[in-house]
Amino acid sequence: MTLKVILIAVALFLVLSLILVVGAVSVKADDTVIDMTDFQTGDLVVDGFELKGQTSVTIHAIGAALKNTEDLYAYGWIIDADSREPVWIQSDQESHRYKGSNYFREFEDEITLPAGRYECYYYASRPFYTDLDIQFNDLGKALEFLGDFIGKNDENQKYYDENLDALLFEITAPAGLFTKFNPSKNIQENSVIDFSQPGNDYTGKKGFTLKKDLNLKIIAEGEYSSSDRVFVDYGWIINADSRKKVWQMDKWNTSWSGGARKNRGFIGDVSLPAGNYIAYYVTDDSHTFGDWNSLPPYDPLHYGLGIYVKNASDKQYVAPYEDTYSEPLIISLTHIGDNAFKSKAFSLKKPTDLHIVAIGEYGYDDAFVDYGWIENVDDNDKVWEMAEENTEHAGGASKNRKFDGIVTLPAGNYTVYYTSDDSHSYGDWNATAPLDRDMWGITIFGAGKNFDPKMVEVHDQGLVNPDILVNLTGIGDDADVEEDFKISAPEKVHIFALGEGRDGEMFDYGWIVNKKNGETVWEMTYRMTRHAGGADKNRKVESEIYLEPGLYEAHFETDDSHSFPDFNAARPDMPQKWGITIIKK
Repeated sequence: MTLKVILIAVALFLVLSLILVVGAVSVKADDTVIDMTDFQTGDLVVDGFELKGQTSVTIHAIGAALKNTEDLYAYGWIIDADSREPVWIQSDQESHRYKGSNYFREFEDEITLPAGRYECYYYASRPFYTDLDIQFNDLGKALEFLGDFIGKNDENQKYYDENLDALLFEITAPAGLFTKFNPSKNIQENSVIDFSQPGNDYTGKKGFTLKKDLNLKIIAEGEYSSSDRVFVDYGWIINADSRKKVWQMDKWNTSWSGGARKNRGFIGDVSLPAGNYIAYYVTDDSHTFGDWNSLPPYDPLHYGLGIYVKNASDKQYVAPYEDTYSEPLIISLTHIGDNAFKSKAFSLKKPTDLHIVAIGEYGYDDAFVDYGWIENVDDNDKVWEMAEENTEHAGGASKNRKFDGIVTLPAGNYTVYYTSDDSHSYGDWNATAPLDRDMWGITIFGAGKNFDPKMVEVHDQGLVNPDILVNLTGIGDDADVEEDFKISAPEKVHIFALGEGRDGEMFDYGWIVNKKNGETVWEMTYRMTRHAGGADKNRKVESEIYLEPGLYEAHFETDDSHSFPDFNAARPDMPQKWGITIIKK
């Protein structure tokens, strides 16, 4: 072999060696960005990284799901740290069985991410603690799954617990293109209010002052009970001077925020004028940070309420506010027990803002059974009442509901009422009591710092409308009552009657007789009535008739059941008016 051939062979050997070395270096050039393993059941693990430019990263994730479902109950995901939106979520559709397991799913692939900061999460839930989207092609598969669900629950749980070491979430990226950060340390950056990561049965309250008009960013996560149509973990903001709500979480300004269907969140800007404000956040007894009873939202670090300035320089325009304002009490009908009926009259000398706090029980028939309302004495109309749409969860049992808001009433005379049924009331709860059990009932305060207590008068006795000709109300069982009244000149009168009727027949009803000739000039018939709230048999009628001068007699008769106050079915909306009322027009 010639020297030239030997030299060529050596050169080729060196080149190949160099290629292999470079190749080996390039293979090893990817560094571990995220390494999540060794989970315990219920673990929520979080980590963060920042990319200096657009980068392809490799994700390797092993999660878990039940047979016949498309929902993973153990899985990883990535969110953009600035927008708080998910950029990758492990799904069953893009995963495959891990080593033939019926439970474990594996994902391994590259994704490309733009420059930015990212937060990575992994949640290792328990099986069945999720909102499962279960789909079957036939009844046999449905019955098979039902058998697994009921008969093999313990077996599935044991298998899962014994193989937790299979779960993992790993991300690799080229060395030098990323840096790490701790997302938990950035949660309070530029914050005005931080009620993040609250526990169960939490009540947060904190005031702040804006020295000028500011556009604030709000991030709020909470729990919405779709069956009860209320938030049970939620936040709101009030103006500390007027006591009016300026922002709150509701079904319409929030959206599903990932994980369990009950997770709903708000992220957006809210403009507030200069002034004093108080922020609140409350939770019920389950499903909060660190104690999830189903899958957490995609942004679990922000579960709760966070209020932020948009620019760090705006922090100078924000100051703490200590709420020392004590609202003047007008009326308090609280500590209400079973089978109660309470009322109190008051007068307003000018239009007035009232802060009403009312807590009661919303029954299973989509109606309140413990509730309050206000009537205008002068025209007999109801001007405010507790309703499903204006109340929210009051903590404790889902049937506990609360109205907490500002109501403006014109000058006039009013009566506030509160009534309760035979169970679940102050001191005798048959389910979990509300957070503020001492407020069970209705309380009225003067609202805002401009409230003038001289404009309100509370009466020890009930107010009577001088235009009332007859007031046969609050009628009980087996009654046959009557009352005379006189018409001096041709008069138009308004009749309001409330009684019991069913299937075209009235059992509790009223009528009017002309005493001169004994003729019945008006009678409450089933056909003229309409539903009066509560049980279907509660019927009411409002009529206007002309009466000639003369002497008249109003009657009301009841049978042996279902009358004031001992109704044997759901009571009407205004139970105290069971009977007949006649008013001059």
